[in-house]
Amino acid sequence: MNEGILINGEDFQGKKFPDLAVLYPEELEALFEAAEYQTYAADSPVISEGQEAEYLYLVKSGLLRVIKEHAGSIYEVATIGPGNIFGEFSVLFHSKAGAEVRTIDGCTLYAIPSQTVRDILHANERFMRATTQLAEKRSAASALAVNPVFSTLPLAVREVVLYNAKFINLDKDDALLCEGDVEDNFMFIILSGELQVTVTHPTQKGVQIELAVLLSGDEAGEITVVTNLPHMATVRALNKVRVLAIRNSSIVAWAERHTDFAYSLYGLVYRKLTQTHDVLKTILSENEAKELTLNTMPSLEEFKAQHNL
Repeated sequence: MNEGILINGEDFQGKKFPDLAVLYPEELEALFEAAEYQTYAADSPVISEGQEAEYLYLVKSGLLRVIKEHAGSIYEVATIGPGNIFGEFSVLFHSKAGAEVRTIDGCTLYAIPSQTVRDILHANERFMRATTQLAEKRSAASALAVNPVFSTLPLAVREVVLYNAKFINLDKDDALLCEGDVEDNFMFIILSGELQVTVTHPTQKGVQIELAVLLSGDEAGEITVVTNLPHMATVRALNKVRVLAIRNSSIVAWAERHTDFAYSLYGLVYRKLTQTHDVLKTILSENEAKELTLNTMPSLEEFKAQHNL
């Protein structure tokens, strides 16, 4: 139960928290009745990475930072301010928190117990859909934050990436990219599922050579951005897959404005082509393997000139 002196009932009318606007009056009343008023000093953890879901949080005042540990490094995923909610992913999927949420300055929050939120989610399809979309965007923001290329971009730019990107679902055996295809509109970040990368054997008709299996957090389509050549391989879903599609025109624009991003992209493509070369040279001749991989790569000087670096 809430403490009426501290909790402002007007905050539970869907005006100050846009994510609650789809709720019915009785559902807003249920949130109000269950809400706990919490205050935090600056630089205090509200949610720890790996913590079990206890609450959905509504930010009444103050700013918070979402940070994630990955491969021994700490990455800033997002900032959260008044009118925002957080903790929705863990509540939705009964999962442990995938990132830490820590205050930047003093904050006041409304904490809604998880079970109260789940009851409303299951009863209100619009709230379920809106909350699921928010959770997916937050998950995509986390994937971008720890990606070795996109992590070099400022947080504000990554937020633009998310705003302009689109989500794509693939079923098993659906092709994301096709070998030889000249369509190069998007680069992809895998959010969930597995994708198989194959190339046609140059001398054995119908034989496919597996180059790699891409997992959550991996990229696809980035080689074409750098080489400006048709796709060298086919990328096909091994199971249900969800990807974030980012326009190549945006990738090129960011490469021209953010030097670290450009060099990280170039280095990523070089490493992938080197790994592919190492796979192919066990099957093909050294010259054939190079012709398909390393020889397609522009020199660093050519790349720098192309992007005004």
